Amino acid sequence: MNKIYINGRIVSEEKAAITVFDRSYLYGEGVFETMRAYSGRPAFCDMHYHRLKGNCSRLKIDLPLDEYAFERAVHRTINANKLKEAYVRATVSSVGFAMGLARPKARATNIVIFAKRLIPRPPVQYQKGIKIIIVKDVFADDPDVAAVKSTNYLTRMIARDEVTRAKAEEGLICNRSGMVLEGSATNLFAVKDGVLYTPPLSDGCLPGVTRWVVIGLAEDMDIPLVETSIRIADIKKMDEIFLTGSTSEILPVAEVAGISKRKAPGPTTARLMKAYKEIVG
Repeated sequence: MNKIYINGRIVSEEKAAITVFDRSYLYGEGVFETMRAYSGRPAFCDMHYHRLKGNCSRLKIDLPLDEYAFERAVHRTINANKLKEAYVRATVSSVGFAMGLARPKARATNIVIFAKRLIPRPPVQYQKGIKIIIVKDVFADDPDVAAVKSTNYLTRMIARDEVTRAKAEEGLICNRSGMVLEGSATNLFAVKDGVLYTPPLSDGCLPGVTRWVVIGLAEDMDIPLVETSIRIADIKKMDEIFLTGSTSEILPVAEVAGISKRKAPGPTTARLMKAYKEIVG
């Protein structure tokens, strides 16, 4: 039976419960982090904590754990489930119902962490790249909203449904101006003539932790990086495309359906994949 961390206690999955007045359930008013554990250790836990803390502050949700206590809670959850390679999710939400949409003055906080055995992607996806689509069913959220990794995930869930129906591995979400921003659960990078490109956060991208890591790696490896808007037409011109995410790591793209095909991973992608593996290893 899976073990769940709830507000300082480890309980069995069958006993894991929170109130129906949790505002994440009522309004999507909560934040979360998804992490990947290697050999029982969550990668970049400090970075995830600081993003979580910033998002809690943005939504005026009290986060009663400091960085050390948060990391300890994550470790407790992983160890309680006797996991080595794991998918970990931590959710923070406030509690309290008021008539209408008003927030009650006094609100408690729920902190829930669970860990599951990681089912890695097939190796062939990293060896030959994946097929992705351009999502058409939904547009990206407003940049101010998109910057918060909140439990209001409706836009991305609609995108994921389209990806599943297309039998693809991921889908790129655009804004209403036609700029390609990111995947439904990943950030976007592209390479042209040895220069690395990624959409700026101001376009409405989620500030992904793996995105930050890759930007740092590019700087360390003297790979030129430009944060700039990317349109669908630009995708055709790129030499390499890859996606980043905590559980996916660096994922090369071989085909953007109906737009372009390429051999993947390209040389720059392969260098970054190797460097990323070294730091999480």
